[in-house]
Amino acid sequence: MKQALVTQSFGNEWQNIIDLTRPRMEAYCKRHSVDFILIDKPLTHPPQYSKSAIGNIMATKHYDQVTFVDADVLIAADCPNIAEDAGLFCAFDEGAFLDRKPEMVKLAGAFGGVIEPKFYVNTGVFVVHTKAVGILSMPPIGLHPNHFAEQTWLNVMAHLWNIPLTELDPSFNCMTSVESHFGLDRYKDAMIIHYAGQSNDLVKLANQIKVDDAKLVELGR
Repeated sequence: MKQALVTQSFGNEWQNIIDLTRPRMEAYCKRHSVDFILIDKPLTHPPQYSKSAIGNIMATKHYDQVTFVDADVLIAADCPNIAEDAGLFCAFDEGAFLDRKPEMVKLAGAFGGVIEPKFYVNTGVFVVHTKAVGILSMPPIGLHPNHFAEQTWLNVMAHLWNIPLTELDPSFNCMTSVESHFGLDRYKDAMIIHYAGQSNDLVKLANQIKVDDAKLVELGR
């Protein structure tokens, strides 16, 4: 099975962040024999919708499966290949403790869709198989909802396309909210540390990433 890891980072402000996180991404790719791809030009607005280009990447480069991670993640050195046993679509269901489902129903209805939400995943880390590429469908031109960027839209698409979810263990998308809710220790338990919601101060974020990276190195991770 041909696999790739895809991330995206746009503009000078994010360059320092991807410079800090990319080495661990590339090390992960080397360990698990998957290709590394960086999307560095925004294709639409909000720019997070640019990850829909994964569909084109899969079709033109003949990937069977793609793992996507946001630029603001640190991958531990002992992180296994999360694409194994991932099914068609694999992501962390944050809807288990953050109820976003009413917003999904409302957004689907605004575009004429009717759904009964079963999950609400965080799209900072996910795995998608080429057979589920419909999940990456874009909204009509000029009508890109900005509800947690593209995240709520992608969740709606997953339901409209009836894509089954393989749940990703929270240790593979260890956000601050996840860490506190599940009682995780980011340094000892997290396979992927995700700094979701911390991009309002990129200097502070960069410093936190440096601290966490050093701690992981100290622990041999």
